[in-house]
Amino acid sequence: MGDSRRLSRRSFLKFVAANLAAASLRIPGDDEFWHPEIWPVMEFDDLPPAAKRILEIVPQTHINQEGYLILSEKGGQPLGQVPLARTRWNLERTQPVDRLHGNVPWGIVLHWYGDKENFTPTVAGYLRGFDSLRWVTNYLTRTSAHFLVGANAPSDKPARPQDPIAILQTQAPDTDGWPFLASHLQPLDHQAHRERRQYFVRALYQLGYREPRLHSILQDYFDGPRVDPNLNTIAIEICGYDFEHPEHAPSDEQIANVISVIWATMKRYRIQAVNILGHHEIQLGKADPGKKFLALIRYLIGLKALVENDISMKRLVFGQFLDQDGEPEQAVRRYFSFVRDYLVLVATQKEVYEWEKASNYWIAFDRFAEGKIRIARTFRRPLDELQLSQALNFLKPENHEGIDLLIRGADNRYNKTVTSDAYLVADGICLFIGENDRCSPGQSAIFSHIQPDGAQILSVYGNLNELTSLRAGESYPLGYRVGTIQSSRFRWNPSLHFAVAFGATWDTDLKIQASIPINAGTSWIQARYLNPLEYL
Repeated sequence: MGDSRRLSRRSFLKFVAANLAAASLRIPGDDEFWHPEIWPVMEFDDLPPAAKRILEIVPQTHINQEGYLILSEKGGQPLGQVPLARTRWNLERTQPVDRLHGNVPWGIVLHWYGDKENFTPTVAGYLRGFDSLRWVTNYLTRTSAHFLVGANAPSDKPARPQDPIAILQTQAPDTDGWPFLASHLQPLDHQAHRERRQYFVRALYQLGYREPRLHSILQDYFDGPRVDPNLNTIAIEICGYDFEHPEHAPSDEQIANVISVIWATMKRYRIQAVNILGHHEIQLGKADPGKKFLALIRYLIGLKALVENDISMKRLVFGQFLDQDGEPEQAVRRYFSFVRDYLVLVATQKEVYEWEKASNYWIAFDRFAEGKIRIARTFRRPLDELQLSQALNFLKPENHEGIDLLIRGADNRYNKTVTSDAYLVADGICLFIGENDRCSPGQSAIFSHIQPDGAQILSVYGNLNELTSLRAGESYPLGYRVGTIQSSRFRWNPSLHFAVAFGATWDTDLKIQASIPINAGTSWIQARYLNPLEYL
């Protein structure tokens, strides 16, 4: 793109011919995504650093008509089939009744394998894990998957028992290339859904009020006819466990391998991006593969769709978000908004912040917003001359989410009026202006800031005597005068109540009520706020 902050329409022109040619083709099951407009393209160099590191090493693979995963060179020349190491389940379940059902949409379910188990991390070790009997509810069974993904560079060499795992196909398809089912999901807990404990499904319905075209097969599993999801899902096991913990996070190579297998599976079986699911979403109580990890995968699949000249994949990723009379660029933004908004509803505010930071989310979104997001590259103090209050600090007392900043040397014991200006600590967007009648009475303002790492934070200003001319939704520069603080007969030293929150705290709490609950405690605050001293 010519301007790194915009999606260049000039970049689209070289793909016009390909789009017009594709307009004469209708892929079965793809009509609902069809739109004659040209889909956006992002130049690879415009990707944020975290995504670029991973996507530039994604192996080129595809699933052929026989149902086998084929590895190719970077130029597209096929190298050969990835190793096949069939699980015992697959060897024993090859009858027509064992084929995946073809009359319903399919999904992809991600699992972590659980390397805490005592086995050798080789082909033979992993297969022993699959082939061993284990209790599921009240019966013994074996588990299986269609693919197993490790952290090594993939190869087309036959699998040897002592080999480490790169990309392994663990199920052979039927003779016509149709996949057999894998045993990877337990029976659905419909009782939990009736009791409104299936919060992943509830989150999808909540987002659906705002985005009516959003729909996932996860909703069908719990609100549609009773089904066994094993019969219409492709299972991908990922070596490792506890991906949310930094010490166990998959490497860039392993994530790239996962993206490659998902991409090939989506393309071959026409699976929509919203139907990439995690085990934890289907079975409450499971933690794999992790909420942040799954959001990262959905995000990277979206970015790969933008940089790839593959119209059918763009439809599978973004097509569901395209209105009949809408613009493809809007569908792209809706998809990436869905990825974050869904995470906001199912994870903690701190987890959303950590994910934004690791993925550089808002840096990427800045491209889709056509440069309308201002990155806060510099921070300053909200007062020119300040000192910390000895009485009120972060979590002192335990229901205090910010700090009180005093004007250095200002003492109003002699009834002098002392006034000082409060300034915006970084470039940002005003989210709220109004009266606060709780812990920090007076006028209040809340701003959103996008950090250089792509994570969002909020700055909160309270105890203000008056606000300057601010409008919610408008952008303001670093150092803009937010308002004034002033001494009174009740406050000898005028103070500014200043707090810093995770960006998602606006979505979950402050958008509804712009001040914290009176009975908020330490754990509630730590899940939503940062120590503002880090920004002073």
